[in-house]
Amino acid sequence: MSTPAVSLRRPPTFAEVLIRYRTVIILLLLIGIFTVLKDVFILPTNLLNMLKRMSFVAITAFGMTFVITLGGLDLSVGGTAAITGVGFALLLGAGIPAPAALVLCLLISVALGAVNGVIIVKGRIEPFLVTLATMNIFRGAALMATGGRPVPIVSETFITIFGNGSLLGIIPIPVLFTAVFFVVSLLLYKRTKFGFYVRAIGGNLEAARVAGINIPSVKFQTYIINAVFAFFAGLILAALMGSGLPAIAADLTLDAISAVILGGTAIAGGFGNVLGTLGGALIMSTLNSGMSLMGAQYPVQIFVKGVVIIFAVLLENAVRPRD
Repeated sequence: MSTPAVSLRRPPTFAEVLIRYRTVIILLLLIGIFTVLKDVFILPTNLLNMLKRMSFVAITAFGMTFVITLGGLDLSVGGTAAITGVGFALLLGAGIPAPAALVLCLLISVALGAVNGVIIVKGRIEPFLVTLATMNIFRGAALMATGGRPVPIVSETFITIFGNGSLLGIIPIPVLFTAVFFVVSLLLYKRTKFGFYVRAIGGNLEAARVAGINIPSVKFQTYIINAVFAFFAGLILAALMGSGLPAIAADLTLDAISAVILGGTAIAGGFGNVLGTLGGALIMSTLNSGMSLMGAQYPVQIFVKGVVIIFAVLLENAVRPRD
């Protein structure tokens, strides 16, 4: 009779469990705290509204997951979203049909992503510096195009489809968009060569080069995909606001990066977590909704967000192996 194999794997410690499931734990703690402080927080109407307001952050964060996993960064997504809303409103105002305006805005967003990709790849400049510059360029372009004033969107159909509509009168359409982008992102990350290449480049650039991966092409594609995600986020924002606002999405970049970090994607690159990013977006939305119900002013809200991000980074450093 053979002797059964003895497992040498020890059970995880409490600290390891805490770090591994930090996104879920933080989310549940926040929901519990806000529910105790304001019982209206847990009402279905508030939760659905919270998910609706989370949609544009989550979609942007899904794209940002690929960028950060690659070892890059994109600070310009807020500017891309602003140009999308402003551009669509201006095109409608000029008499261009909504479908054609959407296609033109999509092409503009692709071009903006391509600008980032070309400068980063061909200019060999750090993504932080490039996108810091394009963040201001894109935002400035939106402000110049409108004179700093909002541009009303005259299409009720657009506002219904991308903003205030709902499925069966219950589930907001932006929540459905979030679900679609989540599935697409998950499949792209886990089931395609592109997702594998992104992880490989972020994990070990030199090894990826030796393996024959076309690094410039993958980087270029990643920034274009990120801009397309920001384009859809901009459409949702414009629909929710009912106009193209040049100053909108000022916090979108911060919230998206925060969601990615809270979700467990490695800041240094090489490892991403699309499901974790969704959890991180839920955390950011919970913070926004809960603090608004508590009557917290904007300075307090961004202060608390900063504290949560520092906490998440400390947890990531704790879970990563030491050199």
